[in-house]
Amino acid sequence: MKAVVARRYGGPEALEIVDAPVPEPAEGQVRVRVAASSVNPLDWHEMRGTPYLLRLARGLVRPTKPALGSDLAGTVDAVGPGVSSFAVGDEVLGYGNGAWAEYTVVGEKGLAHRPAGLAVDEAAGLGIAAVTALQALRRGGLDAPRTWNGTGVEPMPPRVMIIGATGGVGSIATQLAAHFGAHVTAVTGAGNRELALRLGAEEVLDYRTDRLDDGLARYDLVVETNGARRTRELARLLTPNGVLAVVGAPPGDWVAPVTAVAGRAVANRLTTKTIASILARRDADDLAALADLAGAGAIRTVVGEVYPLERIADAVRHSESGHVRGKLIVRVAP
Repeated sequence: MKAVVARRYGGPEALEIVDAPVPEPAEGQVRVRVAASSVNPLDWHEMRGTPYLLRLARGLVRPTKPALGSDLAGTVDAVGPGVSSFAVGDEVLGYGNGAWAEYTVVGEKGLAHRPAGLAVDEAAGLGIAAVTALQALRRGGLDAPRTWNGTGVEPMPPRVMIIGATGGVGSIATQLAAHFGAHVTAVTGAGNRELALRLGAEEVLDYRTDRLDDGLARYDLVVETNGARRTRELARLLTPNGVLAVVGAPPGDWVAPVTAVAGRAVANRLTTKTIASILARRDADDLAALADLAGAGAIRTVVGEVYPLERIADAVRHSESGHVRGKLIVRVAP
């Protein structure tokens, strides 16, 4: 089978397409014939081995597990002993390791059934980004549509700001927040204004020209999707008990990502506000819930561009540029 590997740490030039043996599923594993995958920052951090702390788990000098790729959509091809939720022929989506390949094996809890009518390219972009978005919103108390019993004064909808609202995580977070009944302010580029409105935002700010801080501490939740802005700047946007949920960290090979996360933890102890770093947990229930929402049309993957597997290096370069609409999809099967 064709598979993408990086046998050394480096940029996209380190990626190779090789002929690899078809893997066999072990206890609790499912083998998936992959139709499509996507590109996540996680994938190119593993490719580069940065921040360097990653190499403690992946190999100090060379990757011990050279296969790359996380998200996937495809068809169950074989099941290992003990698997009860999936059968050969099931259409699935999810995340695992080595998904930039024609076949990969995935733990049963890393998969969900792909709803009928959900296109394979959209399914392939749901995994890590969508789970991250859901868990970031949940940190701010949003994980279901608002309810009101009709008595008294109807409460105001929560006010949510999504920074990076049309990227991979942000496009799903914007849709989810709107679905849950929040008033959403999207921060994105001017060229993405109409997209942000279609995703459910009620207000759109241009990150290049508009001030985020208008002097009013009015947001119940701010989700920052690239970890680049200063915590102090974002905390000023929050109500006294508001939540800042930051995905990712500033760029850096050594200290910057670690100190940013540590700094948020310290800041969280010094305020009534909640300052949280979001590192997505691969949760089977969250994945299944998101698949159901996508199947019902409540959320959709914004497919920015589709690359064939042979152009995986170009897809990674595009992702690393930081200027991506929605998700970059990698088509594995024709």
